[in-house]
Amino acid sequence: MRLALCNIENMATLPAILKVLETHKDDIKLVITSDPYSKKNGGFIKQAYKNMCNRGYSFTEYLFVKMVLATLIRPILKRFGMDVFPSIKQRCEDLGITHIKVKDVNSPEVVNLLKDKQIDLLTIYYFDQILHDEVIGIPKQGVVNFHPAFLPQCRGLFPIMFSYLYNQQRYGISAHWVENKEIDAGPIIAQRMIKVPKAECLLDIDRQVSNHFPQLYGEVMRTLKHQQADAQNQAHAGSYFSYPTKEHLTLFKQSLCLVKWRWVLNALRKQG
Repeated sequence: MRLALCNIENMATLPAILKVLETHKDDIKLVITSDPYSKKNGGFIKQAYKNMCNRGYSFTEYLFVKMVLATLIRPILKRFGMDVFPSIKQRCEDLGITHIKVKDVNSPEVVNLLKDKQIDLLTIYYFDQILHDEVIGIPKQGVVNFHPAFLPQCRGLFPIMFSYLYNQQRYGISAHWVENKEIDAGPIIAQRMIKVPKAECLLDIDRQVSNHFPQLYGEVMRTLKHQQADAQNQAHAGSYFSYPTKEHLTLFKQSLCLVKWRWVLNALRKQG
């Protein structure tokens, strides 16, 4: 089974993505990472300014640390001899996997690559772009999204934050079919409930939940390689959240911070 994998590279999911690449290097033929700070999306400065105005410093700091810091600081840490996680691009080069970073996953370039690579299954984890019908229709077996929440609760953006706030801190990862542009709403193939007994900050929860992704990914790939999964339609009842408001963030910070720098410095290093 020839696989493609979509991700928006970030500190929370990077160890899990690297593990999936290593484990499935013979099957993954294409990795697509998103460019969240392209000019099309307003660029980094404009987005940071908008978040500062609408959501405040703490959330802007959280996004910067999660999405940008590792890329900026990796060369410095390596120069001082620290064993840090490689980028997805670097790991793909090491493993001989084609990698592309895109501002538009529905572009002709991506369409042609999916066809040229004869992709059987397009897989997604932590990706910020919505696939259009043409892309959805290319993989022979379809498209599977791994959403970091226990669906149907907490569809949409920042599902781990909203699982903390509005799902009684019940975390999970749900694998579901993507059939159209509806967000996180396709039939569920498999789910994993995840316990996070203790966390230092939101980024810590993000990382702990994502660390369960490789195992669920492997289980789903083994199932789909040998048979069609018995997927169950999602209940209409559930919840959807977009970007957090200042009120959401104030409520969250009453019990937990978004970023703790001691945790961040440890998380940049490969363990063992």
